[in-house]
Amino acid sequence: MLDKLGVKPTSKILYEKIRHPETNRMTSILNGTRFLYIEPLSDDRVLPRLHTCAGLQCKIFHFGQPKKASNPICTNCWKTGHNRTRCTSDAACKVCKQTGHLPGQKDCPYFEQQKHLTPFCGSEDVLSNFYPCELDICGVNHKSAEHAFQYIKAVRCGDLEAANTIKEADTALSALRFGKKVKVNQQWESTKAEVMQDILENKCVQVPMFQEKLRTSKQSTIFVEATFNDEWGSGLDRQGTLNTKPEHWPGSNKLGLLLKKIAKKVRKRKLSDSVNRKQRNSNRDQSRQLNIVQMLKQLRTASDSDVSGCNPDSDSSSDEGK
Repeated sequence: MLDKLGVKPTSKILYEKIRHPETNRMTSILNGTRFLYIEPLSDDRVLPRLHTCAGLQCKIFHFGQPKKASNPICTNCWKTGHNRTRCTSDAACKVCKQTGHLPGQKDCPYFEQQKHLTPFCGSEDVLSNFYPCELDICGVNHKSAEHAFQYIKAVRCGDLEAANTIKEADTALSALRFGKKVKVNQQWESTKAEVMQDILENKCVQVPMFQEKLRTSKQSTIFVEATFNDEWGSGLDRQGTLNTKPEHWPGSNKLGLLLKKIAKKVRKRKLSDSVNRKQRNSNRDQSRQLNIVQMLKQLRTASDSDVSGCNPDSDSSSDEGK
């Protein structure tokens, strides 16, 4: 890779190690980061931020490398290039970007009352990741699904100190805030949806109320996290979510889609168990009916035998006549 980049190293490749989260002492555990010194680059030359080495995608950082340009979005007018504190425009709707109303109000062109939605949010809703519950994920006990998700993120990104802090957080909201401070890598971005699904499936097994909520849902039910999270939720509050066409939600609602997928599995498993139970009951009833038929046959056989054994012309009958 160094030859392809045309750089001349002036030192050996050095490996960065992880510090102990409690003692802050250097350990022998490598965190995957490598660094080295090279000869100065020409004034107008910089190295690419991403490059492939041995089939792996690597990030390259060096002094003078231009930072990734940020394009902030204002949460007041929803235009780019500035943030809310510097906005001088009137407040606009997050859905249609027009002024004079908020999402979920009748003035919004995408207003429509939804009938088959199951919105959820907050620590009091069992469908929410913030709902307090004991979860055992890979041998580690967590206080909620959010604790588990943020903990795994910190571990996979190599921040063990943050992982311990998240694990001991009192609430799911605190765990989320600590998790936001973790610097994520590309691997986490590509696998976090699978991690979330695994956590939800474990929650379905370990929290009966959660499983029952999914099992009793209808096939037409649309689960949606009614929060301002544009990735996992609808990107709107509860009122805006319930009164906006789903295809116009600013958020992707990934969490709701995962719940719908798991609910389908739970209903299918329950239906299979019900069919098997009915089949067993039917077989049991047929067996009982067969036993009754056999018993009746035996009674008839015994009765016929008794009748044939009773002869009116026998000696006992003659004696009684005398």
